[in-house]
Parts: sequence; C-alpha cells; structure tokens
Amino acid sequence: MGDTTARATVLAMHEYDTVVRPRTSLVRSTALSILFSVVPVGVAMTWMSVTPRAWAVLVVVVLVLALAVSTAAVRLRAAFVGVEGGVVTVRGVLSRERSFARAHLAELVIATTHGLSVDRTRRELVALDQGGTPLFRVRGDVWGEDGLDRVVAALELPTSEMTKPMSMREFVRRWPGSRAWYEHPRGWAALAGVAGLVVLGLQLACVTGLLPR
Repeated sequence: MGDTTARATVLAMHEYDTVVRPRTSLVRSTALSILFSVVPVGVAMTWMSVTPRAWAVLVVVVLVLALAVSTAAVRLRAAFVGVEGGVVTVRGVLSRERSFARAHLAELVIATTHGLSVDRTRRELVALDQGGTPLFRVRGDVWGEDGLDRVVAALELPTSEMTKPMSMREFVRRWPGSRAWYEHPRGWAALAGVAGLVVLGLQLACVTGLLPR
C-alpha cells in the first residue's frame, strides 16, 4: 500500500501531546476502492439490458457495497492513537474508542508477524498490563512503521522487540486478548449472517412479488 509513514502531529487544540493516524496511502487506497468497485457495476447496469428484477438486485448489491466501503473510509479518517499526560486513547478503524491510564501499562512488546506468506511480514505493538494481559495493539501495516515507533517513544515504557517472525496463530496464542472482533471466527460468522439476511430478503421480495419481473 505504498508508504509506511503515519501522520503523527500535535493537535492544534492540544487535546493530545502526540496523535498517530492511519497511513495516508491506506486512506487513499480505500477511497479508490469505492470508485473501482461501484462505478464499473453502475456502468454495466446502464449499458446492459436487464430485467427490472435484476436491476433491483444489482442496485441493492451496489448500495450495500458502497455503504460498507464508505463506512470503512470514514472510520479510517476518524481513527487515531493519542497520548496525553497519563492517558493513551485508541480509536481503531473498526473498533470503539478506548482510553487507558499510563499507570496501568507495564510493558510494550513489538512482534514481527506474517500471514500465509512468510515473506510478507509486519511489526505489531502490544501494550501489556502488570499481569501480562494485552490492553491494546498497534499494527504497523495500518498505522505505519513510523507511527508505531512514535507511540513507543511517547509512552516511554519498557519495550522488548521480538525480531524472529511468528505466524498470526502463534501471535494469538501468546496474546489471546489482542485480536480485534473481526479477527475472531464469530466476527466472520456475524458478517456472513448479515450477508445471508440480505440475500434472504431479496429472495423473499422476489417470491412475494415485491420486485417486478
């Protein structure tokens, strides 16, 4: 996704001493995905001779897709990690805003993880409490390598870095509470359920005659 530099600035209203936002290229690529996913379908609908029912189904699909991607883009613009005095606040791209007292943070761990391909790695920051429980996580591929380092510098906590790459399965095994809701199987199940309800609604509309032939 291009550069790996996050925007880390001091806000004009001095709400935070340091604030890190998602990588600029991540926001830009999300906006472009809206264009490239919705426009071609719209053009195809305009030039193809389809039945009213097919039109209705395509319109619903396009609207759902546009809403999902647009919501992600808005969340990307609003996401941040802010550090001020004794408090660190994290508003994730797809998670709610949470604040933590710096006194409750005991250690920072930086791990290098990989997915299916061991050649594609990323650094991840995990903040732990006194009992070793993960409080929050900062992914280098979302916030940028520079953003991750700035969070470490702003918190001024004991930090250890594990340079040997580990799989995400190993990462989750070490820090089971670090996964976001959408990384859990139940998160994917919920998304599949929503998609199933949309399809079921369209089927019912066709059967009951709400959609014209």
